[in-house]
Amino acid sequence: MFAWHELLDFWFGSLDENGLPDREHRERWFRSSRAFDQEIRRRFISMVLFASENGLEQWRQEAGGRLAEIILLDQFTRHIHRGGAMAFSNDRKAVTLCLEGLNEGADVRLEPIMRAFFYMPLQHAEKRPHQDRSVELYEQLAAANDGPLGVFLGSFLESARNHRSVIQRFGRFPHRNAAMKRPSTPEEKAYLNAGASTFGQNPT
Repeated sequence: MFAWHELLDFWFGSLDENGLPDREHRERWFRSSRAFDQEIRRRFISMVLFASENGLEQWRQEAGGRLAEIILLDQFTRHIHRGGAMAFSNDRKAVTLCLEGLNEGADVRLEPIMRAFFYMPLQHAEKRPHQDRSVELYEQLAAANDGPLGVFLGSFLESARNHRSVIQRFGRFPHRNAAMKRPSTPEEKAYLNAGASTFGQNPT
């Protein structure tokens, strides 16, 4: 079984003097890549299963371990099941881990770029209060950092605002409807037909 710090090493690599991972790590986070999805599936699918069944509770004793579990549930689940309903199957658990960690102040013990992924479950949630909290946290994070790191964190804030605007408009993410076998409203169909973003969840 992987130790949680090995998972963080895989996801972030080494941080430079600005507190940023190298370009390769940054670009693969949000680029749909069949090869990267397959690598995550091969290396981490058993860990995702453990996390989904609360088998990694011991990790939560440390901020980095809680983050690693969040990444398994929120990010790796999306890579492994990209384009299907299972991509969102662990979202509720990830939100719970995030909110519990926020109450304990676990996020502030992490590097800023790591905090960006700690908050990600709230950005993915189909609930307005979670979306509002997400934008608030990313605003604080971006404002607290400057230079290249601040600029990069600003892209997370922009994404959080984009996600929230969809939830404010529809109350859910219409691009998930087909995968989750939810009927779309006429307004949602018009939105989707106009080329709405799938936020990376188009099948590779």
